[in-house]
Amino acid sequence: MPNTGQLHWDHRDGRVAAVAAAIAYSFWALEVVLPGAADTQGALVAPGSTLGIILESAHRAAAILVLVAAVLGLMLGRKRGPALTVSWVSTAVFGAASLTTTLFSGPCVISTDVSCASEALAEGVAGAGVAQALTAVVAVLAALAAVIALAVDRWSAGDRARMVVVAVAVLQAVAAASVLVTAFVVYSASGDGSSGVALGLSERFHLATLALWLVAAGVLPGPWKDAPVRASTTVR
Repeated sequence: MPNTGQLHWDHRDGRVAAVAAAIAYSFWALEVVLPGAADTQGALVAPGSTLGIILESAHRAAAILVLVAAVLGLMLGRKRGPALTVSWVSTAVFGAASLTTTLFSGPCVISTDVSCASEALAEGVAGAGVAQALTAVVAVLAALAAVIALAVDRWSAGDRARMVVVAVAVLQAVAAASVLVTAFVVYSASGDGSSGVALGLSERFHLATLALWLVAAGVLPGPWKDAPVRASTTVR
């Protein structure tokens, strides 16, 4: 009789974890229904607000789910080529960096919000530090490396959905560049004490591309299991 009390993991758990993380990274959309969200005036979220508390918890949970998906992808996914290995390792780095950032006591509640971290650091906001900003940058770059490597893997495998993954990679590259450039500009200018609309929009765009990447990583069967091999018969 099999031991039903033993925990058993398979690739389906990793796929569910990736999609669940994508949903958690999309919780910023609640700002359209929660009262007072419009008062942020372009910032992603006001610290201490209801949305801020929700996002802080959601991003911590999402980072853990990303780590679960990456570990299961490495352990239980299909036979990997170099590109897929890079993708899963980069995904793990993204999850670890995101989780680390959520543990800082600074004013930024979004784990990947480089804009907020840079502005808070430039203005000397209490709790802001170099480590938080650098960890957020690592998270952004690791996510970009992961989706690009996934696109390369799907392209080389001839996946029918490869163009979708390539499009997501291009969108995330544009979003990451926008976030990093605007954050650098704000940091160089030492900020003005308030988050601008451009920073808020670029961060929202980046979060949307993160969610799309994780949905693709979870929904596509290619990264998780080999395509079935069709048996051929020879008529003699």
